[in-house]
Amino acid sequence: MNTFLPLHTFLDRLLPLTEDQKERFTSLFTVTTLAKGEHLLRTGDHLSHLYFNLSGCFRLYYSTYDGKERIKSFCAANDFITSYSALLTDSPSPFSIQALEPAKLLRIFYPDFLTLIAEDPIWERLARKMAESLYVKKERREMQLLTLSAEDRYRSFLEEFGVLAKKIPQYYIASYLGITPVALSRIRAKWRNS
Repeated sequence: MNTFLPLHTFLDRLLPLTEDQKERFTSLFTVTTLAKGEHLLRTGDHLSHLYFNLSGCFRLYYSTYDGKERIKSFCAANDFITSYSALLTDSPSPFSIQALEPAKLLRIFYPDFLTLIAEDPIWERLARKMAESLYVKKERREMQLLTLSAEDRYRSFLEEFGVLAKKIPQYYIASYLGITPVALSRIRAKWRNS
């Protein structure tokens, strides 16, 4: 299988690209792998790459002042992953990204991506679409945390990350939902018994 096919498919959904444009874009990527439990980045890291997840599941999490972890999000295959705020502001990452299973990624040096944007405005459209997607996702997550019950948040989680649900430990799912693992177990038991 062509390593870049998932990236091409992703791009095809967003932009009308020529084969030459796709080839130019993918020529800037290299393949990297991570073992289960390995970090793509840690809080405080300075980074210079944007990644496209070919396979594997990741958790994105914050570390609190008292050493606890709060799940920000999860990332499945066929999506971009990095700390966008750290890339955009050239500052340390405010969160960590850890592989929950063996993963294979494509990575592009962010300054190379910026050069590509300067060469062809189609790539600026890609960057804008990615930013818009992140904004919508962030707003939806905020609404869920502020307005939905724990049970409804779990239902929304399953709708968004259903395929990943069996790969993600329950205590990570509970953290993502803002509840305890015991509360999540009660919700799951209630659903099984109804």
